[in-house]
Amino acid sequence: MTDWETKKQHLPEDINQFDWRSFQQEYRDYIDLAKMAQLIPIMGAPVGAVVNYRLLRKLGQTAMNAYRMRWHELGKL
Repeated sequence: MTDWETKKQHLPEDINQFDWRSFQQEYRDYIDLAKMAQLIPIMGAPVGAVVNYRLLRKLGQTAMNAYRMRWHELGKL
């Protein structure tokens, strides 16, 4: 979100030209090990609960900070 006006100029005009494969692989690599640990019998449920809690907590923090940054930018206008 920082310096969005400059960064958005580097994105492709057509959404189909975006490199979704590398974007998805980067995301997958981030959570891959934690999600695989959920497949372990008996340990899977507690591990899954912790992993999902942390992932949702981080997503929530990211969403709140993105909102704050947008709100701050609107205040400058």
